Amino acid sequence: MLELRQLDYFRAVAEFGSISRAAAALHLTQPTLSRQIAQLEKDLGHRLLRRTPRGTELTVAGEGLRTHLSSIFELVDRVPEVLQAASAGGHLVHLGVPSGVPHGWIEEYLAAVAAEAPEIRFAIVEATSEEQRRMLNNGLLDLSLMHTEPPELHAEPLFRQRLGCVFRADVLPAGRTEIDVTDLAGLRVMAHSSKGEEISLRTAAAASGTEVGWLFRAFSEHSELIAKSSHVDAVLIGSASARKWFPGWTWLPLTAHRPEHWMRTWAAWANTDMKYGAVLLRCLRDTARDHRTDPTYASTAG
Repeated sequence: MLELRQLDYFRAVAEFGSISRAAAALHLTQPTLSRQIAQLEKDLGHRLLRRTPRGTELTVAGEGLRTHLSSIFELVDRVPEVLQAASAGGHLVHLGVPSGVPHGWIEEYLAAVAAEAPEIRFAIVEATSEEQRRMLNNGLLDLSLMHTEPPELHAEPLFRQRLGCVFRADVLPAGRTEIDVTDLAGLRVMAHSSKGEEISLRTAAAASGTEVGWLFRAFSEHSELIAKSSHVDAVLIGSASARKWFPGWTWLPLTAHRPEHWMRTWAAWANTDMKYGAVLLRCLRDTARDHRTDPTYASTAG
């Protein structure tokens, strides 16, 4: 029978790339760890590691197991939190949130849910849309807010926000209140993802013959430091994130008439029998409909 301890041992070997280094980190002898890995391979019926002159490397089966283990151990790590909520008579909901959600929006949503179902407790996980897709498919999230629509999951549009750019003072377009993608010609522009919500904008830039020096970085609280150290001229970002992370920069919105100048947010979930699903989704729709404090925000809730 599989033991969690053996899986943890395998994870260590995969991380360190060596039986001897993993054994030292686990405070085990090398023969003991080798026996545990051999027993795991026997129980699973697959060879997981192959020896190399420099240590070990994963087989195809081993790589598949390592990927799966990230989900398993994330679930294990959450056991105390789940038990604490259950013992208090509550129900824990793991909610995925990306960057760029309008200021105050999440707080309003949580308050709306608390008013209808005070027994619900939230564990909020900040992650990109792509990371959330993986986590939803692996059962690590109950509900997500995403900036890209996941075709394999249940989803509905909630709202959209104008995209724009924050600019360094010396390259700020003079006398402008909004910009077009052609204004980025010749600039070095940092964007959050090479395969996220900005794809359509980059496609439009290429179609118009606008040459932009795109730089892709995952950024959040250290975004201004990343931008400065990377010597970028501008950062593609929504207004909420611009106010939070670039307080000393000037943000200009992209023109409103083009669909690729908007960042959309969907609610997504995998389980159609999600407990409290009706309450959770109704409050999402109501919050999207009622939130009007940001002039660059528009609800798409029906």
